[in-house]
Amino acid sequence: MKRSPASIRPGGILRWSTVCILAGTGLTGCDRGYVATPKDEQVAATQKRLDELDAVKAKLMAGELPNNFHLEGVGYYHAAARDFFPERYGATGTQGWFVNGKWEAYPGPEAVADSRPTPEALKKVEAALEKEQQLLASQPAGSTGSSQGQGHGFGMGNALMMYWLLSGNRGFFSPGAGFRQASSQAPGWQGSVESQRSAVNAHAAAHPGYRRLVEQSRASGTSVRAGQSVRGGFGNSRGSGRPSIGG
Repeated sequence: MKRSPASIRPGGILRWSTVCILAGTGLTGCDRGYVATPKDEQVAATQKRLDELDAVKAKLMAGELPNNFHLEGVGYYHAAARDFFPERYGATGTQGWFVNGKWEAYPGPEAVADSRPTPEALKKVEAALEKEQQLLASQPAGSTGSSQGQGHGFGMGNALMMYWLLSGNRGFFSPGAGFRQASSQAPGWQGSVESQRSAVNAHAAAHPGYRRLVEQSRASGTSVRAGQSVRGGFGNSRGSGRPSIGG
C-alpha cells in the first residue's frame, strides 16, 4: 500500500489543520465534514453584499439603473417611470399590480429596459445620501452604518451606490451639499469596503471548508447558515431535519 509522504497524526509532521490549508479549495476530507459556524454565516453575508456591490458598480457609474433596483432609504426603481417608489414594480395587492408608481388593474410588462433617473428622482437619492452620511457619522469607529445590527442597507456600501449613481448623472441634475460632502467621504467609504473584503479573504484562506460552503450557497441560491454541512445537511447540533444548502 502506498504510504503518505507525511504522517497525519498529532505527533506527525503535518497536522490536519496544515493539510486542510494546503489542500486549497478542493473538496478534501477536511472540508467535506466542515460545519458552518456563526462566524461563517456572518462572513458569508458580508461577502454576498460585496459581490452585489461589485456587480452593480459599472452600471451605477454609467448613470443607469435596472428595473426594481432597490436603494435603502430611497425605494424601488421603476425604470419606465424613471423614478423610485416604496413598492416593487409588479407588487400585487387588493388594488391590483403596482406599476410605475400606480396601482393598475393589469400587470405591467415583465421586460423593462434600464434607464437614467429623472432629475427629481436623483434629488431623492441625494437627500437619502445626506441622511446616510449623518448616520455614518454617528456610528462608532469600525461600524458599517445602517447595516449594523439591523440588516438594512449596507452602510458604506449603500452610500457608495448612491454616490456612484449621482456621479454618473452629474450632467443631468444640479448637485447639492449632500453630493459635495460625499465627494470627500467616498474614498473613506471605499476603504472601509476594501477592509471588509480583506477580512473575508483572510477568513476564507484560514477555513477551506468555508469556501466550499459559499460555492454551495451560490449554486443553490440560498444563504449560508450556521450548522450547515459541506456534505449537505446540518450538523448534529442543529438536527437532521433542516434543509441543505447543497440541494
